[in-house]
Amino acid sequence: MNAGSRETEAQHAAPNLRLEATVHPGDNQLALEDVADFDLDRIPDPEGGVRVLITADEAVRLVARGYEVHLVRALTVAPLDPALVMDDDSVRAWLEDQVEGIERREGS
Repeated sequence: MNAGSRETEAQHAAPNLRLEATVHPGDNQLALEDVADFDLDRIPDPEGGVRVLITADEAVRLVARGYEVHLVRALTVAPLDPALVMDDDSVRAWLEDQVEGIERREGS
């Protein structure tokens, strides 16, 4: 396999691949709050960074901006299993079970 065919394989795989990563301030001690400017799905990381789910291109953009990006794992994008989707009646029943015994005001 030559370098050209590896690039082609990577380009075809990329649309169906996301990277779980943590973002850290980097050498310039950039503010992690500014990661919000990238409009990424993110949550705080217990070890001080920001945990994100990104594409390879987004990882490159973060590094180019000066952040340190640690890749945790690659995840394949796939349709949601329909068995995991609840219908409205199931959700209402689950919610009623969760709030059973909690006093409610009349009309709520």
